[in-house]
Amino acid sequence: MTTTPELDWFKSSYSGSSGDNCVEVAVQPNVVHIRDSTDTRIGSLTVSRQAWSAFTSELGWHKSSYSGSEGDNCVEVAIRPHAVHIRDSKDTGTGQLAIPHAAWADFVAQL
Repeated sequence: MTTTPELDWFKSSYSGSSGDNCVEVAVQPNVVHIRDSTDTRIGSLTVSRQAWSAFTSELGWHKSSYSGSEGDNCVEVAIRPHAVHIRDSKDTGTGQLAIPHAAWADFVAQL
């Protein structure tokens, strides 16, 4: 485990508002850091991008927590071993954008 307070962490959209199931992730070009958001003092688990991609590819597409419930601003993301895929969740058949992991990490760091 490593302690990495300088990272830009984001909370999983699957984390409950009652304080349970709270996971935060910080994405870097070559590694992904995962920690329990209920106690960030205990450090984080660091895995390779390939390991993270393999894990999340089993989960499929993920709708952005920033997407509105009215059907607007709907973006889904699928992290795969060689690229991050982004698509419009309102019309999944119109194609998708694939970008390198480093570009995705740079984008997420700006949120």
